[in-house]
Amino acid sequence: MRTIAEIKESIEADFMRNETAAKLYGFTSGDSFAAFFGKLSVESVLFYLFAVAAWTLENMFESFRSEVNASIDKMKPHRPKWYRDMVLAYMKDRTLIPDTDEYDTADMTDEEITAARVVKHAVADESDDASLLTIKVAGEQGGRRCPLDAQTESQLKAYIAEIKDAGVRTALVNIAPDRFNCELDIYFDPMLLASAVESTCREAIQNYIENLPFNGEYTNMALVDQLQKIDGVRIPELRSATTVAAGESVVTAIDARCVPAAGYFEMGDVKLNMKVYNG
Repeated sequence: MRTIAEIKESIEADFMRNETAAKLYGFTSGDSFAAFFGKLSVESVLFYLFAVAAWTLENMFESFRSEVNASIDKMKPHRPKWYRDMVLAYMKDRTLIPDTDEYDTADMTDEEITAARVVKHAVADESDDASLLTIKVAGEQGGRRCPLDAQTESQLKAYIAEIKDAGVRTALVNIAPDRFNCELDIYFDPMLLASAVESTCREAIQNYIENLPFNGEYTNMALVDQLQKIDGVRIPELRSATTVAAGESVVTAIDARCVPAAGYFEMGDVKLNMKVYNG
């Protein structure tokens, strides 16, 4: 939205470019308005009043546009992003205002609202045939992602059933992180201690896989890139990378890239074969 000052400046600029006005007032077309007219001049006051009227009208139209858009959003089926946002807005142990998808937070402090919003990470994906909307969620504990407890999961399912569009089938994924395993040959500078380089490499691997965006894509190339930044690492060669989803026994080899079933990873078995680089 434009401010009153911005609208007034626009009117003044148009006025100063008007050749007829320039002849009548004796200024050159394109000159500065402030150079010829004072703030209390009749022209300046009139332009201010016009600017206020225009600003009021623009605000009325903006308010009307927002109301229309809000009404349209309520009428049409919602997109996956809406479901993600609504799940992030879920408040534990609170009920919705009747016949709405909103909470009454008038009696809550900002701290209480933040504490009630236990879903810290969420993503919603529609299946290829649009027959199922999968919603992955995770909470946080000690600054690390974690699944929600069983009671909270049950309450969240009831909340989703209440807010979802009629006919939309949803599946809630609230599971422990996928375990990431890998084996690498690390060729390191012999002037550094192998144990020190290995420790730094393990930390880099953990930082990368556990700080991916929620439901973000892991890639073998990005992992190698992270290791190449470490002082003393000359060549990081990835020999294998695998993942195991929570509750599963099947080990899946990662071919170039992978999106975790839970939406996030935890570090599993990482084997680093430290080898002296003889360049």
